[in-house]
Amino acid sequence: MDTFRAFSALHFATVAIIATLTVIAILVRRRRPPHPVPPGAIERAVACSYLSFWLGTFVWLRFGPLYDPATTYPLQLCHWCGVAAAGTLLSALPVLRAMTYFCGLGLCTQAMITPSLVEGPALFPFWFFWATHGLVVGGAIYDVAARGYRPTPGHYAIACAIAAFYVLLVLPIDLAFGWNYGFVGPSRPDHPSIVDVLGPWPQRLAAIAAIAAAAMALLLAPWLIVRRSPSARR
Repeated sequence: MDTFRAFSALHFATVAIIATLTVIAILVRRRRPPHPVPPGAIERAVACSYLSFWLGTFVWLRFGPLYDPATTYPLQLCHWCGVAAAGTLLSALPVLRAMTYFCGLGLCTQAMITPSLVEGPALFPFWFFWATHGLVVGGAIYDVAARGYRPTPGHYAIACAIAAFYVLLVLPIDLAFGWNYGFVGPSRPDHPSIVDVLGPWPQRLAAIAAIAAAAMALLLAPWLIVRRSPSARR
């Protein structure tokens, strides 16, 4: 159990467990009023536990045996979407909810479909990877289904600005050190991903930006339709 392969039985079982836990959390939370403030005791416990886990993980990665500057710094967008998801459970700030929903659900879901992961359950990175992506994707769905979050065009604009800022921050670092955080550097991931079909660098940066904007726009579209429906106007 020290290795992981995409599209294996372990992969499908892990995603199924995350989906089940998300549904259970939604059903439990829907017994309370939808307004998210103040957070419940379970929400606070989950958020604080994850933030402690996040901080401890990157301290350990920096000074532990797995340290590799090309992969173990907290420079992936999913890492910060995890922080945003935990922050959403604690505060429900619009910027955190927008980042969790649009950047998290819209962009980080890809990592659950084609995980860039080789370590299995016997090794620590497996647990951090799935805890992060489970909280991000599950947390975004939970915020909508159980806490009444309703995305707006303004939130979409916030998420696009966050994504653009992330690329402007990470791309120079990738170029300077030959890394590939955010998959925006010149190299390709070691595992199959959507980057493989987007053409050579740097042309594929435009494709990545367009796909990201379109994916987040698709998450906004249903809410625009609902708001324009006759029942919503009434």
